Amino acid sequence: MPEAWESDGHSPNRRFQVANKILAFLLPAALAIGSANALTPEPAQQTPPAASGAWTAHNQALAHQITQLFNEDQTMINDLERARHDPAFERTYQSYAQHVEVELNDPNFSFAALFELWAQKPDAPELVRRYATFHNSTDARIESIVAEDGWPQRATVGDEAAAQFFFLFGHADDQNPWRLTQQATLDRVFREDHVTPQMYAHLCDRLANVAGKPQIYGTIMGPDQNTPGAAKLYWPLIDNIAAADRRRAKIGLPSIEDDLEKFSQGATIGPYMTPLTKGMQWSLADVYSTH
Repeated sequence: MPEAWESDGHSPNRRFQVANKILAFLLPAALAIGSANALTPEPAQQTPPAASGAWTAHNQALAHQITQLFNEDQTMINDLERARHDPAFERTYQSYAQHVEVELNDPNFSFAALFELWAQKPDAPELVRRYATFHNSTDARIESIVAEDGWPQRATVGDEAAAQFFFLFGHADDQNPWRLTQQATLDRVFREDHVTPQMYAHLCDRLANVAGKPQIYGTIMGPDQNTPGAAKLYWPLIDNIAAADRRRAKIGLPSIEDDLEKFSQGATIGPYMTPLTKGMQWSLADVYSTH
């Protein structure tokens, strides 16, 4: 991963390419969605907000800090992915994954809890302990940013940092009680910053899933690991597909059946469980419906 991007307040907007892979881990009964996709951004500088008056020294420093946290988060996830190539590491990982899935009754978003539990063991690898420490401190910092400065939006920290903050917020599953208090803020930022419907809907569904409640929009879905050429929802809906499709249509999402069809035809799970068809590229700029 590149070093944190410096900000000079004058750089043009850059698009950030995503590696066509997902940190998704197989558990016995279902696909456990990893904490994040491994993004591979091009070296770039922060884009200043369109309203230049908002690009204060404080907001510039905040944008830089968010980018640093984001880059460190992605680096840690890449390091953990590489560590899983070691058979011994993978065996231990799977044993904790199964334990945490049963304990949380959640096969989808147990990534952080898994490493938190593992890190408490005397023989835990240094990487595992480092990730647990980083994850806890980052989650605390995310909450403090919102408390002190409000949600970092495009008008204050620029497009890239605002997009990166969505990822950091999405990864904070062990802070879910606090995240649930931010639902009204998510609703507002979705409208004001023209956030893509997939990003918004998946955050709503993820918060519900981690809380043990049914999903609202049906974005938690993907290939059926037990049936080649098939796809399925990974978490139950609050009501039914027809009702969910009406909600999806209101915010600009295609039907559940349309997305399931993409997965059944070979699409992979992309950021925020976006179905990525062959040759499709995803970038941080795609966090927004308008650029």
